[in-house]
Amino acid sequence: MRVFLIAASYLTSLVSAVAEKPNVIVLISDDAGYADWGFMDDYLQTLNPGQAPSPVPTPNLDALRARGVLCTNAYTAPVCSPSRAAIVTGSYQNRIGYEFNINNLTSPTAQDGLVPEAVTIFDRMKEAGYTTGAIGKWHLGARDDSAGLGNRPEYKGVDEFHGIWRGSRNYEVGAETVTRALRSTIREPFSDTVLETSAPWNVDANPSSSARPDLNAYITNGFGEGALQFIDRHYEDEDPFFLYVAFTAPHSPIGASPDIDDPRLAGLSGTRKNYASMVLTMDKEIGLLMDKIADPAGDGSVDLSEETYFIFINDNGGASGIGTVNTPLNGWKGSVYEGGTRVPFLMAGPGIPAQSTFHHPIHSIDILPTCLGAAEAPLPGGMDGVNLLPYFRGERTSAPHETITIRSGEKASLRHGDWKLVKASASSNFALYNLAHDIREANNLINEEPEIASSLIRHLTAFEAKNDKPRHAGLSDEPDSINLNDRFVFAPQPSNDLIFTSEETLVGGSLRNGDFNASSGLSTKSFEDTPEWFNAESTSQTTVATRTDLTFDGSRNAVIAESPGRGFGLDTGHTLEGGENFRVQYVWADASNWSDNLDRIRVSLFTTSDDTATGERTLIQGLDSQLSRSNSDYQEESALFSPIPASAAGKRLFVLIDSAQLGSGFARLDNFVLERGSVEADLTEATTLWNKPGAWMDPDTNAPDTLLTSDFFANCVLDFPARESFSYAAQNNLTRLTGLPAMVNRIDLSGEFAGDTPQSLRVNGAPLFLVNDLTNQPPTIGLTTTGADFEARLELPLEVYGDLLITGDGDAQFTLAGAVTEFEPLRGLRKEGSATLTVETAPQLTGTTTLAGGTLLVADGVNWEHSKIHVEEGATLGGGGTISSALSGNGTLSPGASIGTLTVANDLAPGRLLLEVDGADSDLLQVTGTLDLAQSKLVLSDLGQGFTEAAYPLIAYGSLSGEFQSVEGLPAGYELNYAYQTANDAPVVALVAVSNSPYETWIQEAGVSEALADFSADASGDGVPNGIAFFLGAPHPFTPLTDFLPLVDRENEGGRLIYRYRKAQPLPEIVQHSSDLLSWHEAVAGENGVSREVSPDHYGPDIDEIRFFFPETLIEDEPLFLRLQVTP
Repeated sequence: MRVFLIAASYLTSLVSAVAEKPNVIVLISDDAGYADWGFMDDYLQTLNPGQAPSPVPTPNLDALRARGVLCTNAYTAPVCSPSRAAIVTGSYQNRIGYEFNINNLTSPTAQDGLVPEAVTIFDRMKEAGYTTGAIGKWHLGARDDSAGLGNRPEYKGVDEFHGIWRGSRNYEVGAETVTRALRSTIREPFSDTVLETSAPWNVDANPSSSARPDLNAYITNGFGEGALQFIDRHYEDEDPFFLYVAFTAPHSPIGASPDIDDPRLAGLSGTRKNYASMVLTMDKEIGLLMDKIADPAGDGSVDLSEETYFIFINDNGGASGIGTVNTPLNGWKGSVYEGGTRVPFLMAGPGIPAQSTFHHPIHSIDILPTCLGAAEAPLPGGMDGVNLLPYFRGERTSAPHETITIRSGEKASLRHGDWKLVKASASSNFALYNLAHDIREANNLINEEPEIASSLIRHLTAFEAKNDKPRHAGLSDEPDSINLNDRFVFAPQPSNDLIFTSEETLVGGSLRNGDFNASSGLSTKSFEDTPEWFNAESTSQTTVATRTDLTFDGSRNAVIAESPGRGFGLDTGHTLEGGENFRVQYVWADASNWSDNLDRIRVSLFTTSDDTATGERTLIQGLDSQLSRSNSDYQEESALFSPIPASAAGKRLFVLIDSAQLGSGFARLDNFVLERGSVEADLTEATTLWNKPGAWMDPDTNAPDTLLTSDFFANCVLDFPARESFSYAAQNNLTRLTGLPAMVNRIDLSGEFAGDTPQSLRVNGAPLFLVNDLTNQPPTIGLTTTGADFEARLELPLEVYGDLLITGDGDAQFTLAGAVTEFEPLRGLRKEGSATLTVETAPQLTGTTTLAGGTLLVADGVNWEHSKIHVEEGATLGGGGTISSALSGNGTLSPGASIGTLTVANDLAPGRLLLEVDGADSDLLQVTGTLDLAQSKLVLSDLGQGFTEAAYPLIAYGSLSGEFQSVEGLPAGYELNYAYQTANDAPVVALVAVSNSPYETWIQEAGVSEALADFSADASGDGVPNGIAFFLGAPHPFTPLTDFLPLVDRENEGGRLIYRYRKAQPLPEIVQHSSDLLSWHEAVAGENGVSREVSPDHYGPDIDEIRFFFPETLIEDEPLFLRLQVTP
């Protein structure tokens, strides 16, 4: 909004032209003390009664405070560059891995400053229709954009820049260069002009050439003038402007400013006076800026002061030793105490009550969303910061933030209400303070208030679970002080007992010059003078390669430099085959620093795209030496490379020897030997600590890697592969930066095992915290190891932030032996994939465990009582433990890992039961509650020893409902008994052998199919039912009729019926007689002269012969018909 004063010929009238959006100006001071502002005096009297007023004059900021709100509990990051990253992104800088002060690197590929995907306050305000300007200190990156990674102002949404890329400089303009040089950059059309030696900015400038004769070649004045000129260019624009003014004052170097002789400073001296003069000069420039907003045209015709928001903040706590006063706060810049992170904060503008005070904690992350709120622009999702305008205007009365969190490397603090948690250093313990009563943070209450401390630590953990890891090295640190890869593959070495048998020496002694001999002459020789070896890190072959001094055995040695551009390469002449084993041996000494025990040598195997030394390289594996010894003692090294992968087969093998770190030193190396051979299995487990240098491998490069505390974050993946020839234990001895349990997203148990001797890996040691990654993928355990003779065990405690996913199709033996706990209630577990996992400690999860694939075995003695289990179709739950929680689903329940007993201490309605029998043994499922089988399927499996027992108790139950819907695998001669009585009279479902009747045995032994086995059926098709043939003693159903049919003849004028009778299974038989085949009469022995005799028959021991006699009186002249009727 603009206000114009327009003079007409006969009248003067006030005309308002209303723009849609106000201007916004953000002012930042640098390293100033908390108590070095006049506007802070009144509040400090309430915080620390009796504290002396500030002697540092800040009249213009005092006036700004009178126009708006003072925030008494404002926080920032503890140091300059991360603080600015939080301001310009609107979120905690840790979210994008901005952990440390930057190194101001200009290389297009340097890892330094804002990451390419970071969207800044300038980008956001441009989207909202603003012209954007940045004045003064940038300190967010100096990388150009030739590689698409630029983070200079013009690449981060700044239309016009007037300032320096770096974080500090000399205050006198004229001699600085590159990142410290004063420059002016216009985004479109692009121009970049260095102003360091140009009038009116530099020392030699003619003051009369400037509208500001007071510039005095002083950088603070130069920044102020740049801001004024920006307003000159844009105050009449249709679009509003966003102006970011970041002074370097009063950052070191401390010296007298042009205002050193101001009479208001007369009572000060030395550093304190110089510092105060620097603050005063900055305040004057802010005053000129405020005046410019009130009268940008210089004639009173325009006033923007009521249509412009001002925000002022100091970038971090007051710096120590530069003349600041932080009283009564504890600590200084760089610390996470109040003195390092609590700063003055002012805001004035439309709708903000004058002379108001806001006491709730806020953070510099709130500046961006507050600017967007002033612009009435939508707030992007996922931002940590809050629009403070509704709070300042009284529209909202709650606290903007539940917590304020600071993390700076290994230091951290978290404020929640009046409570503050502090981790002051890597070596310190957590402390707890109540700021309402202890602003100096002098009284640690962590022992008195453990529950509060625990709650705040949980808040800190939740904060860290959403952060990236450091993505650039800290100030003055080497690039390799951090790892950029997120995945780490464990690369253990075998124990000393592993037997390597050399089958071929590729390098050693005079063979391919393993002794680094050179032509005679000078003590120093280059690569071109050293046979076989070449400089693999540069095209220059004239670089020094070997020397004769400080030798190991009197000959030459190789000079291994830490600086880039020098590395020993060798063509071995060997063509690789998959699975080959190589061992390297050498001696070396750290010759650059006799007290340095932090250096290492790296030996790498590689191939190239065209089998020449100049082809594109593919690293197979690198191995690092042990750490160097002090006093430059030579040390022996021997290491075994992993078997050559199949992907390298057929390629030519090359070797590279180099330093494992960058620096300026060098080492001596001699007696290099590379051998190919065979490896004999080692039965001794090798234990390797996680923090061991070179114990890991970067899978993107196959280079050795060292796992750091800074690597533990939400995207971290740890991979533990199987080893063919030895077992190993990977022992965690690390934490994350704040000293809390190491944080990862995924653990993979991987690799292929085909060894002849069973091997194993164990992951043990300190706890791990498994979290969702930054794209919300769940915490995961991957089970992909193949090889039934390999066991992979997770033995360390695990705590999960989200639902745990266990997945993979490996067929190794996987065991989860450590405790699994949850960060928040109702965390569950889901198992996918075909792998089988044995659980030796029941997870302490209160959400649902879902088995969607493979097998989960609850080990003997384990009581699964917290998480209810749902078994989906296709998955199996088994083992020998106890399931006390609710159990549901249509999947398979199968006791034991083979034969075993599984207890369900609850009701159960199984979907599918798989019960195994192995000779005398069988599975047993024990259900203490009601067993409902109405919708269940039973599968019986013979493990190879057959069914040999009369009864197999299969399921014990408290009560029973229904019977199996179907039964698969029921063996012949057995049936299910649903109320079988065991020795203790408890009813069980049992598989019971059925005693065959003689008839059933007779028919089965004949191999008669089921359809023809019925008593009334005729298996032979001879017209005689099976039952009659059996009754009459036929050896089998297919016996000829003549061998067993009854005989009828005459005897003593009477009649006789003779037939055989099988005693083994007596069947009721009736003999009848008739004279007309119509009327039949039963022949009863003792009636009507009928008699019956029984005698043994020669046909078989179980066969009798039956003789019926009929008297002549029944025959007379009538015919006599007889028939035999048998009832089963």
